[in-house]
Amino acid sequence: MSRIQQVLDHVHQNLDKPLAVPELAERCGLSRWQFNRIFSRQTGLSLGRYVRELRLSRAAEMLLFTNRRMIDIALACGFNSDISFSRSFKQHFGCAPVKYRQRGLPCLLKTPMSCHPDLLPPESLRSRVPGIRLDSRPTFTVAGVTDQVNGLFSENPDFYEKLPRLWQEFTGMTSADTDCTRVGVLDVTRGSEEPITYLAGAEAQEVPDAHTLSCITVPERNYVVIAFHGPLASLADVLKWFFRAWLPNSGCEALNAQDLEIYPPGLNPSASEVSMEYWIPVKLCQPIISWNAPNC
Repeated sequence: MSRIQQVLDHVHQNLDKPLAVPELAERCGLSRWQFNRIFSRQTGLSLGRYVRELRLSRAAEMLLFTNRRMIDIALACGFNSDISFSRSFKQHFGCAPVKYRQRGLPCLLKTPMSCHPDLLPPESLRSRVPGIRLDSRPTFTVAGVTDQVNGLFSENPDFYEKLPRLWQEFTGMTSADTDCTRVGVLDVTRGSEEPITYLAGAEAQEVPDAHTLSCITVPERNYVVIAFHGPLASLADVLKWFFRAWLPNSGCEALNAQDLEIYPPGLNPSASEVSMEYWIPVKLCQPIISWNAPNC
């Protein structure tokens, strides 16, 4: 772990320079084969993919937070030309750098990883905590069924008992396509330790009949997104680690607003393992990559 952290520190501070596997493996005293195996096991990514995504995310931040020219941003993020930079940027973000800057919203930004012991989740959770990203969503409306629940951080949580029932109720009341994405909205404006309103539903293109479904309109916001896979009961431990260890070192500040749970089609909340994304609204205090890698 400490060897990989040495590599991560070096990568974060030298994104504008060549970063080749043989040199990085030598830096931490490993063969190339050992290095690739250990780095992939600890991070879930190859070194090449990790560096590429972080360089592009750093470039996206510079587009949003500076007025620097494209060629200057390209060179600062390890690209040889603005042409190769623009091509890679469009492949990753789905739009040209100019359009990304004009939109003015952070989206799909890879956040730097850390193997520092104080910042790692408990050993039992490390295989269940994939990468975290910074993203945004425009204003949208969710229609569904609601109930008051005691959340994950309350003294007597009933979240796990009520959530499957709410989703079953929503499915029974609607003829929604089973292939559509499900959205859970948690109103934590009073804090996560107080009873919260949970809405189980789906994004609504039109406001439905108020006698059948409840609606919540979620305003445009920036989010930190945790991609989660595992038993739903372990989500609380992941979130505790996130708020206690990751967030204070991120350059972001969490907002008491509406957290989001995004579930893929075919949701079964009673399954032994669930795949979902947990979206936490945040205020950007400063660029998140520069916060983690100030010398970048």
